[in-house]
Amino acid sequence: MATWDDQDLNHPELYIPRPHPKVRQAPVQIRNQAGEFALPVSLYTRAMDAPPGGDSPIRGEPSQDPAVGGDYIFDEDLDWNTALGLIPQHDEAHSSQAQGKSSSPPPKSKKPTEGSGKSKGKNERDKSPQGTGFFASPYWYVGLITLCLAALAFVVVMMMPQMAGYFWRDVGNYAFVNGEILRYDKQIASNYRQSREYLQQQVIYPGVFVDGIHVGGMTVEEAQAVLVGPQSAQENLFSVGVAIGNKTWTFDNSNVPATRDVGNVLQQAYAVGRTNTTATLGTQITPFRERLNTVMALRESGVNLNAKAAYDRERVRTLVDEIVNAVNRPPQDAALRSIDIATHTLLFTDEQVGVAVDGEELYRKVTASLDRWEKGTVITVEPVLTQPKVTKAQLTANFQRISAYTTDTTKDGNRNNNINLACQAITSTVLMPGETFSFNQATGQRTIEKGYREAGAISAGQSIDEVGGGICQVSSTLFNAVARADLEIVSRSPHAWPVTYVNKGEDATVNWPNLDFQFRNNKSTPVYIVAYYQNRKCSAEIWGFPLGENVTIDLRSKVVKTIEPPLDVRYVINPNMAPGTSKETIKSRTGYVVDTYKVWYQNGTEVKREKFHTSTYKAYQRTIEYN
Repeated sequence: MATWDDQDLNHPELYIPRPHPKVRQAPVQIRNQAGEFALPVSLYTRAMDAPPGGDSPIRGEPSQDPAVGGDYIFDEDLDWNTALGLIPQHDEAHSSQAQGKSSSPPPKSKKPTEGSGKSKGKNERDKSPQGTGFFASPYWYVGLITLCLAALAFVVVMMMPQMAGYFWRDVGNYAFVNGEILRYDKQIASNYRQSREYLQQQVIYPGVFVDGIHVGGMTVEEAQAVLVGPQSAQENLFSVGVAIGNKTWTFDNSNVPATRDVGNVLQQAYAVGRTNTTATLGTQITPFRERLNTVMALRESGVNLNAKAAYDRERVRTLVDEIVNAVNRPPQDAALRSIDIATHTLLFTDEQVGVAVDGEELYRKVTASLDRWEKGTVITVEPVLTQPKVTKAQLTANFQRISAYTTDTTKDGNRNNNINLACQAITSTVLMPGETFSFNQATGQRTIEKGYREAGAISAGQSIDEVGGGICQVSSTLFNAVARADLEIVSRSPHAWPVTYVNKGEDATVNWPNLDFQFRNNKSTPVYIVAYYQNRKCSAEIWGFPLGENVTIDLRSKVVKTIEPPLDVRYVINPNMAPGTSKETIKSRTGYVVDTYKVWYQNGTEVKREKFHTSTYKAYQRTIEYN
């Protein structure tokens, strides 16, 4: 079996020019029964057709040229463009005979004669398969190309609206969208253009409101001018009323400063209808259709956006406090306004119901409404009412004089003047339950500026003249009326010695500012003090609710001890006196210890007696001063 050497590449037969510079079809190789390659089919055919004695690459002497000897025989006479169907077929027997004679060397560069060439061509055509087929005809290719161009032209014409934006008048217009062929509809396209133009407006879509003001059809700048301009100034950002009883208070931006973020809410208003949601995923609704549906719905139902705003909470707190102060009041009992002593006519004031509003609760309700920027809201507050303990009707039906006491005065004009001034100072005093009356506080310091004059008074066991002298008779008279009205005595002191205008143990002395007479109203109803001077008589009355049906109180005093003064006289030198003169400064006075009792009577019969207090009057030795 021949082998291939590198020197075979230099064989001149390999470099003979070919008639056509095209890729040559591979020759058909035939295997023999031993599995070895035989001659190419074309050489085998030529050998069979060659005349006897003619030159043939498979006849005569074996060639020494490796190109035609050995395992590989090259067919230089085959055309480069010969189709596979034109290559003649042969059987295995001819292949074996050709293989046996393949050792003859091929002719070296021998040109075929004209006759032999014609004979060869004729033989090859005769040996080719009959009918090369329709697909070998060039008309088939022309037809196929024409058909493709026609199909392409059809597609271009049909898709012209989508590709070039050109629409046919007399034929349908189509588009290829998402794997589907869609037919162009003029009415739908017209509606789409209108919808697209509507959506492409650079304004806030109609149907959008901001704080109740319609801003649809406006640009953001125009809407901002409306919201912060005169139109907005005429409308309140909020309006919350508070109704308590027959009064109403209003909280709005006229009395509560407020600001709002108009710019941000206008951006939100402009975005309405310009965004999409995930609700259309998996549906046939396109993003365009979703936006269009949203915008169209605005024209029917609309949407209102509220601007974020802030208001002055401290101002709200101040206004709430003002409301609370105006509404809240304690209950006030009816009281005696005046008494006509001569006719005993009584005039009473009206009672007043107490009203209380919880300020903190009201503040929470108001701020909750303001946080929601409500308009026209009215918060109705039911205050807590507290009824007074004493009404005018009760006073009219039950108010009466509980007790009265009268003492006789002297002929001393200065003293009677002082008594009258003191009565005027304490009369018409209303003492509410739990309140304490002070004689010194009611009359004040007795001074000449107030009209008081010098009169006899007791001081340090001596009788002296001082401004306001004699007013102890007013305090003692009042004490007797207070005791008989069963009011609580807080502070009371007896005189240095017994006085003549009241019984022993039933007096009450006063002296500015350390010695005072005080009592407290221990009743559940108010009491009214009446004091007056008339016809050298000093009277005191206590008016109020009665002690009980036909119940009265009186005082009974009893001397339980008598203290005798020393019998001798005490002399005291006074260098301020004129030489050789003397004067009795302290009279000899007997001392007493007196128990006083409070006695209750009902229908004139004693029903109760209790010790009230004990009074001690010290004994005084007669004293004479001299020089």
